[in-house]
Amino acid sequence: MALTTLKSLNAEIKQLEAQKKLVEKRDGEVPKALAVLQRYAKVLSPAQRRQVAKIAGETVEVQSGRATATLRGSMKGRKLGSVAPKYRLPTGETWTGRGLSPKVFTAWAKSGEGRAWAKAHPDAKFPAAEGAGTSTAKPAKKTTKAAKKVVKKPAKRASTKKAAKKATRVAVKKIAK
Repeated sequence: MALTTLKSLNAEIKQLEAQKKLVEKRDGEVPKALAVLQRYAKVLSPAQRRQVAKIAGETVEVQSGRATATLRGSMKGRKLGSVAPKYRLPTGETWTGRGLSPKVFTAWAKSGEGRAWAKAHPDAKFPAAEGAGTSTAKPAKKTTKAAKKVVKKPAKRASTKKAAKKATRVAVKKIAK
């Protein structure tokens, strides 16, 4: 039994070594194939270009309609640009004004200092950060002449027979006078 197992193990080792050579050969050809695909990317469809980019993990430009968008193989972990702070507390904490207000800001607004500041600045939510603009309050809506006009509701139609008869009697009396 020992001799047959030794022979079978040797045969398996030879088979695995042959597979290893094939894999190494393929690994050497993959970058070449990707280079050819990228060279001829103009003839590929947008879906095919995205697929190549996903495999290569590189950036590929895809044109859809008028806009040109840059796609990455993996959109996870993309970094967004930083936003300048809109509000700054006297203690130095800042907030961009996006999302829920931080606990520090809500606590400051409830404190005595925050209440006094809110009375002095009724139009602002929190103290503005330097360079955040002159006004942090939302601009008041402008009223137009059309908005000031009072729209009269149309008279309700008589839905019952009695109301219809009464309306005709009144109309006949006005005509008769």
